[in-house]
Amino acid sequence: MEVFKNYRRYPRFSIFAKAVITRRDVGAPGKINAMVNTISQGGMGFYSDVLLEKTTPVSVELMIGSSEGAESLEGRIASICPQGKDYFMGIAFDREISYERLAEIVG
Repeated sequence: MEVFKNYRRYPRFSIFAKAVITRRDVGAPGKINAMVNTISQGGMGFYSDVLLEKTTPVSVELMIGSSEGAESLEGRIASICPQGKDYFMGIAFDREISYERLAEIVG
């Protein structure tokens, strides 16, 4: 388990997982497929080819193992960084994940 050293409130962990991001605002489009590469108790970072605006409310279905073991989280888009034709975006969770649950997610 790799920890990214920085000055954030929660340590970030490297993870390789698929996720389905769903906008929770009015008139939102369908589901967006994403690839998650970092997660912490307070949020996560992911890559997508669909741009979401900052503060967009989202639900995240984090796919861990089988789809039956999906983790559902809610938050808002907190950061956006263009990566060629894709985007790296950060989500700040509405409620932090417990350290115990985070340890289960990152294995």
